[in-house]
Amino acid sequence: MFEYLPAVAGGRSHLFILNFVQKYSILIGMVYFVGCKMECKSNRGAPMLMISIAWLFYLYEYVLRVEPSVLVNDLMGGFGLNSSMIGFVISVLYIPYVALQVPCGMLTDKLGVRGMIAISSALCGVGAFIFGSATCIFQLELGRFLIGVASASAFLCCGKVAIDFFEKSKVSMLMSITMFMGCFGGISGAAPTAFLVDKIGWRQTTFIFAAAGIVISIIAALLLKNKKEEKATEEKNKSQQKILDGIKKVIKNKKTWIVGIYGMASYLPLSAIAELWGIPFLEQRYGVSTEKAALSSAFIFIGFGVGGIIFSWLAEKINSYKNAISISAVGMLIAFIFAIYNDSLSFELCVALLFFCGLFAGANTLCFALSIDLVPAEFGGTSTGFMNMLIMSSGVIFQPILGRLLDFFRNGLVTDAGTPIYNLTMFRSAFVFVVVSMICALVATFFTNDVKRASC
Repeated sequence: MFEYLPAVAGGRSHLFILNFVQKYSILIGMVYFVGCKMECKSNRGAPMLMISIAWLFYLYEYVLRVEPSVLVNDLMGGFGLNSSMIGFVISVLYIPYVALQVPCGMLTDKLGVRGMIAISSALCGVGAFIFGSATCIFQLELGRFLIGVASASAFLCCGKVAIDFFEKSKVSMLMSITMFMGCFGGISGAAPTAFLVDKIGWRQTTFIFAAAGIVISIIAALLLKNKKEEKATEEKNKSQQKILDGIKKVIKNKKTWIVGIYGMASYLPLSAIAELWGIPFLEQRYGVSTEKAALSSAFIFIGFGVGGIIFSWLAEKINSYKNAISISAVGMLIAFIFAIYNDSLSFELCVALLFFCGLFAGANTLCFALSIDLVPAEFGGTSTGFMNMLIMSSGVIFQPILGRLLDFFRNGLVTDAGTPIYNLTMFRSAFVFVVVSMICALVATFFTNDVKRASC
């Protein structure tokens, strides 16, 4: 992927687009080929088409989630924001996203994936339009909030389609592909978005994304189908009560919170670095363009997607999920420290270390297996939803905190135009908080229960 960098930096935009499309169309084609080999419960409703639309929506909302990472300078200059304010504005998305995980699960069961994706995608488009046309900070926050509300159901809808229309033995692979599509959305929301912003401006780029949400909504409404529900109303009421009982049981389990600490901290390379502060850091450290920094930051997403698959295999191979996440915590910590604090690193080596940081963070996906093992089998779904809520709260907590730390170390420095000034020392000082959090993740792995699979 480094061959893109000279093309972007040198202005050969047609080569950048061609290379990007060629490589990633092959990637998506491979993913789709694997999916087509899945055995479906029924050919009715074209299950592969349905899961593809769900993947498309998940990829789309991830693009919107990551987009502001390349807009930091534009938003700061255009709205007079400092790092604390920009951190909060961007993290607003995660507030409804985290809070609505369980309610969205119940709503998806009621409306089905057709209605849920159609409504959510359209709402994402509305949120993107408000964000792109904002003239004040409140409108920026409102746009992000609506995108967060609409995005909360994306991962759940992919799981719903997989469970309802595919064989149980294929669900795990389909969800792995779902996670990989999310990482691809993170990549698309960085480098290609930066390229568009450079050519047509951030508002016009956001309007294009808004229109894409409406298009996906129409596609979902026309092509998706819901599984026929055969449960009686009384059975549904019992099911809802069971969910509430499950939530209480999961929340009261201390081990769930310990796994959650690891999950939140191991998601930091994505939520705090790749989605927000990584790009400004690389721009400041190496004096590169936003496009080049954004493309490099995308390597964290690639590493995370690959790491999820590698550590899932490793956990099964060594028959210990606990040891797998311990290895990941050590590797993530070392890679991050060397990437951020080693002055002798070239740009390419720094990007390589960020890739490995993302790769080790990919073990984050094992949190779900660990959390499910902590509760009775009937509460596995509730435990998964709660764990996802804890992990995604990483964005709500850490993005604003890092912003406030940057402002603290900036000590009021601004340009003549009033734009805040952040140098390399300020970034490194703020990132100490990330290092401490990763150490907490490592400590948490020592207190988790292990998951071992019976040998055949």
